[in-house]
Order: sequence, then C-alpha cells, then structure tokens
Amino acid sequence: MSTTEADRRAVVQAFCDECVWVYCIRKHFGDLFEGSECRLQLLSEVAITFFHDLNLVLIDYLLLQLCKLTDPASDGKDRVNLTTNFIAGLDWTDSTACRLHAANEKLLGFRSLIINARRKLIAHLDLKARLSPMDMGVFTPDDEQSFWVALQEFVATAHEEAVGQPFDLKVAMPVGDVSSLIHCLIDAVDYADIAKEESGFLLSRARERRFDNA
Repeated sequence: MSTTEADRRAVVQAFCDECVWVYCIRKHFGDLFEGSECRLQLLSEVAITFFHDLNLVLIDYLLLQLCKLTDPASDGKDRVNLTTNFIAGLDWTDSTACRLHAANEKLLGFRSLIINARRKLIAHLDLKARLSPMDMGVFTPDDEQSFWVALQEFVATAHEEAVGQPFDLKVAMPVGDVSSLIHCLIDAVDYADIAKEESGFLLSRARERRFDNA
C-alpha cells in the first residue's frame, strides 16, 4: 500500500500506542493473578467474588485485544483496520518487509489459537459454543511468550524504519501500581486482625477514618 512517510510514521506510532496499552493490561493481570499462592489467598480473603470476576473480565479483554491487533487489514470497502496485517502491507524496504512478515506469521499463529473464543464467546455469544463444553482459546505459556516476543520484534522493526528510533514495549509502558494495591490490601487485612484482637480499637479510630464515607 502506497503511503507518505508522514502517514506511515503516524500509523506506526498509533499502532505502537495500542500495543503498549495491551501490554500494560497484560502486566496488570500478571501482577494480580500470577504471583504467589499467598497473593491469591489475599485477594480471595479480601473480595473473592470481585477478584474472580475481574480475572475473567481481564482474560476476555486481553483475548479480544490480541485478536484486534492481528485482524485483517480491511473488513470491506473503506474499512481499514489498524493491525499488523495493515502495517505489513505498507511500503517498506525489502529487509524490513521480510522481518515484518516473519514476525506477523508468528503473531497469526497465536491468533489461530484464540480466534474461535473471540468469535463465539467474547465478541459474540454463539449458542452452541455457550451450551457445549468446548475448549476455545487454549494455549500454553510458551505460546503466549512467543506472541509477545514476535510483537516486540514487529513494532521495533516498523518503528525503526518509520520513526527512526528503536521501540521497546516494556520501556514505553507506564509504571504500574498493582504493587501499591497489594500493599494496601495487606495493611487492610492486618488492620482487620488488630480490630478483632484489640477491644475498643475501632471506636478509638472513629474520628480518624479519612474515607469513612467513600
């Protein structure tokens, strides 16, 4: 596809922004739910239903976003999608085009593992899929790691030629604050334990509660 250098630069930068966003969400998920058993027990003790539901919501959202990043370049007349397939079809030097297509093939391989979950249970609610015990969206940790490695290769390659600078998803990602949440939950559990053990503790703190009406 023929584009000006300025157009290509804007497209690549917008796509990189989308990739950073998805990577951030994946990092939040990992920090919350892929830590120690002690952390999972903490979440369950504080709000078992909420964190269970949040786990499912984030999984659905991540699978949807990963599919969106690798959707076809176009869904029809005048409908262009900002995806790896669209970017790979832009004008590139031969060496860049070769690297982009190689990385994209790996990305599409992972997409093939999750696309039925997106089509039948996430973006739509297929009756047969909903009522039948069907395995969809199943992949191994190695499968997912290969996806992120390939995505890093893809965005770094496109960004290097289009923008003239290297690009690293991890460096571009804002600092997460899940650790702050976990520390607050740990303190809250300790506070609850103290309140149970020390008679009159809650009464003594009544006027000191800053968020009593939150």
